Amino acid sequence: MSKKGMPGIYRLFLFVFFAASSATLALHADTLSDAAEALQNGNYIRAHMLYSEQAKSNDPVAFFNLAVMAQKGIGEPADPSKAQALFAKAARAKLVDACNLSQLVIKPAAGRRLLVVQTPQEWVRAQNANYYTLQLASSTNRKLIEKYYTENQLQSMAGYYVTQRQGEKWYALVYGAYPTAGDANAAITSLPKDLRKWSPWVRKLKDIQRLMKP
Repeated sequence: MSKKGMPGIYRLFLFVFFAASSATLALHADTLSDAAEALQNGNYIRAHMLYSEQAKSNDPVAFFNLAVMAQKGIGEPADPSKAQALFAKAARAKLVDACNLSQLVIKPAAGRRLLVVQTPQEWVRAQNANYYTLQLASSTNRKLIEKYYTENQLQSMAGYYVTQRQGEKWYALVYGAYPTAGDANAAITSLPKDLRKWSPWVRKLKDIQRLMKP
C-alpha cells in the first residue's frame, strides 16, 4: 500500500512505559509492552485485559490507557464517567496535568514512548475525503467484520464503519485510500486473494464519512 493510504492526523495517543531499573519494573514494562503490541495488532480485548491487570498495581500508565479506551470505546463499551475517573487517577500520579477531559494536557515523563493507535472507525474518518477506497465486505455481524479485519492484519491500512439500514446496524470494511477512482480500481488486482474474495468495489471516502454514525 502507498504512503498516501496511511493514517491522517486524527490519532489516539497512548503512553507505554518501557524503561526498567529493577526486576519489578522490568516485569511491569513487559506487561505494558505486551499491551501496546496487542493494541497495534488490533487485539483490543487482550490489551484491555493486560492494562486492567497492570492497573491493580496502581500503574499510572495503565490508568491512562484504560481511560482512553473507556473514552473511545476500545475493548469495552464507551463510558465517559469511567474514563474521567481513570484520567483523575493518572493525574494524581502526575502523568497528566489535569483530569478534566476538556482541559486534558498530557506530558509524558522521561522513559515513556508515544504510541500511535487508531480505532478502525477513526482510520476511516482520518482519510482524505476526496480520495477513494475499496469496500471489501459488509455485514450486520460486527464480530465477523472484526475477525476479517484482525486475521488479515489490516491495522493502519484499513478500517470499518457503522451505518443504519432499515433499523439495523451494518458494519462495512474498507481498505486503502487512493487519489482517483482509477487508482483504486487498479489496486484491486494487486490485493491478496483473501481480500478479493468478496469482490471489492470502489467508493468515495466523502460519501462514507457522511454516512458514518457519530
